[in-house]
Amino acid sequence: MKKIFCILTALTLLLSACSGSKSGSVTLRATVLEINDGYYLVEPVEGSAELKSADQITVPIKNMAPSPEPEAGDILEIEYDGYIAESYPAQISNVYSVRVVE
Repeated sequence: MKKIFCILTALTLLLSACSGSKSGSVTLRATVLEINDGYYLVEPVEGSAELKSADQITVPIKNMAPSPEPEAGDILEIEYDGYIAESYPAQISNVYSVRVVE
């Protein structure tokens, strides 16, 4: 009985350690319009779901991947929690990662 308990405990710990992805995260591709102090102003790319609700979104400059520094016109891939504040421009606050893709 002790062996079964130890094996189940080890499996539970192993599985919980391997689930590194953020559940419920969403990835947005957007073109950088402006780079301001502490945030990017971006426009979602054609066909993205976010473009249906906002044509401009502010994204805090945090959790940047070690990639080239973004410039106006670059396309970013932004992983966030899926929530966008309805303001103008719209706002994403919980950003998990940002990286330049084009």
